[in-house]
Amino acid sequence: MRTPAAPRPSSSRRSTTPGLRVGSVAGAPIVLTRGWALIAVVLVVLFTPIVQSRLGITGLLPAGAIALAIPLLLALSVLAHELAHGLTARRAGYDVDEFVISLWGGHTSFARDIDRPGASALVAVVGPLANAAIAVACWWAVMVTPGHAIGFFLLTTIAITNAVVAVFNLVPALPLDGGRLLEALIWKITGDRYLGMRISGRCGQVAAVLIAVGVLGWPLLSGRRPELTTAIWGILIAGVIWQGAAASVRVARARARAADFDVHHFLRPARLLPEAASVADVQALPTLVLDASGRPLGVVDGAALAAVPGPVRAGTPVTAVLDASAPVAVMTETAGPAALGQLAQILQHRSGNVTVVMRDGAATAIVDVTAVIHRLETGG
Repeated sequence: MRTPAAPRPSSSRRSTTPGLRVGSVAGAPIVLTRGWALIAVVLVVLFTPIVQSRLGITGLLPAGAIALAIPLLLALSVLAHELAHGLTARRAGYDVDEFVISLWGGHTSFARDIDRPGASALVAVVGPLANAAIAVACWWAVMVTPGHAIGFFLLTTIAITNAVVAVFNLVPALPLDGGRLLEALIWKITGDRYLGMRISGRCGQVAAVLIAVGVLGWPLLSGRRPELTTAIWGILIAGVIWQGAAASVRVARARARAADFDVHHFLRPARLLPEAASVADVQALPTLVLDASGRPLGVVDGAALAAVPGPVRAGTPVTAVLDASAPVAVMTETAGPAALGQLAQILQHRSGNVTVVMRDGAATAIVDVTAVIHRLETGG
C-alpha cells in the first residue's frame, strides 16, 4: 500500500517520478516520462502515412511534422485531464505532489489520500469532463474554421480522441475514473471504502477480459481475422487495466486489514521488574526490565538466567541477565494503520528485536510479532 507523503511547502516540492520536468502548477511539478516519448514516436510512425493519404502530402518530413502535432496535442489533453483532477483536489483541501504524463496517459499524485467519498467522486469526474470539454471545443473550432485541411484533420483527430477518452474513462471499473466514481458511491452507501475498491477493482478485471475478448473474438465471430494493430492495442490496454484493477483489489484488502489491526490481539503478557531488582525476583519468562521512568531496558535472557547459581541470585542485578541480542523497540500506537505502520518501520530497521507497547509512558506488554506477520500474510 502507498504511504501518503507528508505535506510539504509548495516551493520545495520535487518530483518522485523519473522524467523530464517541464513546468509546475501550484507548486506541483509536471513530468514527462520516457514512456510518453515512446508513445509519441509510435504515434508519429502510425499517423505519418495517414497524413500522407488524407492530406495528399508526399514528403515524409512535412507529413511527419504534422503527425508529430498529434502526440503533442494529446499530451496537452492529458495534462488538462490531470490538472482538472489536481486543482479540484486542491480546492477540496488535498495537496498535489506531481502531475505525470506517461506511456498510457497520466496520473496525479496527492500528498495524502482523499478521505471523503464526495470529494473522491468530484476529483474523479472532472478528468473525463475536461476531455469532453476539449472535444466540444475542437468540434466548435472545426465548424468556425472550414476549409483548412490540416487544421480540420488535427482538430477532428483530437476531438474524437478526447471524446473516446471521456466516455471510456467513465466506465465504472478501476483504475479508470469511472471506477473511482463507483468506489465513492459504494463507500457513501455502505461506509466501507475498501468494499468499494474491491468491487470496482473486480469490475476492472471484468472490463479487461471483455476488451481482450472483444478485439480478438468479435472479428472471428464475424468471419474475419482480427486486425493486427487493433488487436495489439486492445490487448495492451486490457493488460494495463487488469494490472491496475488487480492492484486496487490488493490495496483494498491490505488497507482493510490495516484498518482493523489492533495490537492488543497480539500481546504476550510479561512480568515487569524495575532495574533495581535482582535475578532472584525473576519468577517467570518473559520478564521485561524497566528503568526508573518506566521505559523498557530489555528482556531477561533465559539462558543467562539459568546460568546464575542459586546462592548468588539475590545479589545479582537483573540487568546482568538481559538479552543483548534482542534490543527493545517501542510502539506508542496500538490500533489501525498508524500502529501497523509503526510496527512495519520497527521490523524494517531492526532485527531480532522485542517490541514493547507503551501506554502513558510506561511499558505494558510484549507484541507477538510472529503472530502479527502470520495474520497479515494469511488474512486470518
